[in-house]
Amino acid sequence: MNNYQARLDSIVQDFGSPESGAAEPDLGHYRGKVPEAMIDFWQQNGIGAVLDGYFQFCDPGQYSGILKLVFDGDTDIRAEQTHALGFGAFGTIIAWNEVHQDVTIDLVKGQVSCSALVNGKRYDPNLAVTGQLMLIDDPTLDEYDANAKKLFKRARSKLGKLGVGQIYGFKPILALGGSRALANLSIYEAMPHMAILAQAHEMHLMDNATFPPQPVRVIGG
Repeated sequence: MNNYQARLDSIVQDFGSPESGAAEPDLGHYRGKVPEAMIDFWQQNGIGAVLDGYFQFCDPGQYSGILKLVFDGDTDIRAEQTHALGFGAFGTIIAWNEVHQDVTIDLVKGQVSCSALVNGKRYDPNLAVTGQLMLIDDPTLDEYDANAKKLFKRARSKLGKLGVGQIYGFKPILALGGSRALANLSIYEAMPHMAILAQAHEMHLMDNATFPPQPVRVIGG
């Protein structure tokens, strides 16, 4: 058995199989661009939503335009080398970069995390990507109201379960003066809403080793 199959099994055991019936992405196109563990996960499970929509595994090709909006002009994290693996219920994208490994794009806050770029440490790609996917239930993929209370479960109860390719979003978006309130959440088609978020403010590369995390530089040109 390879050194990551047990991790792949635990991801499905812990979070369930992706729901949507969607076939896997073009495996031939992504072989050599993402770790083999990701290829195997797609082949075994396909793509779609888990955890009642808290996270969705996606076809990277469908979201490449969003990554181009975020990383256009960036000399380190190049959009064409960065592949979206999935996203949280509020649009935080989990991605893989061919050079810098794990990348997380928080479109609501305008923050990008890429630990290998900040600290220079890289790991076995298969263990790195499976480690990333084992955290897709992390509270950081939720959003919080003005009183620091989690919003996902309350949004699902009020607005209904997300369909594949949908996210919850604030209206108006926070970057344009919106407020963190359950009453201000709506269901949006993920790609157009992500595009709005990506263009609404500067994105900053963050150093998460400090507390609180500190901005390192602006992403892009």
